[in-house]
Amino acid sequence: MGIRAMLKKELMNLDGLDLMTAEDVRNYLKAHFARVANKSAHSYRVISRFNEYHNQIMTGTDTKESTLKYERHRLFKDILYKKSTVQQWAAKYET
Repeated sequence: MGIRAMLKKELMNLDGLDLMTAEDVRNYLKAHFARVANKSAHSYRVISRFNEYHNQIMTGTDTKESTLKYERHRLFKDILYKKSTVQQWAAKYET
């Protein structure tokens, strides 16, 4: 992560608000599924599914995921995800 991204993340106070950027979600999913043996292909599919959802949000098209909620930062207009909903969403795809 570059210095600008780190400063921006600090200015947005994401840790204090329990929010995650799209990159944070990808890193969380990688770490989450890395603990499970023989799940690399499954991890790839879940991250791909998240990327598809995130791209749909960015382009303003209809999304298929109803459980993964997002919000936009008021100042930076970044798409942010609540940690609790990301964890629930990832748990849904553990099997």
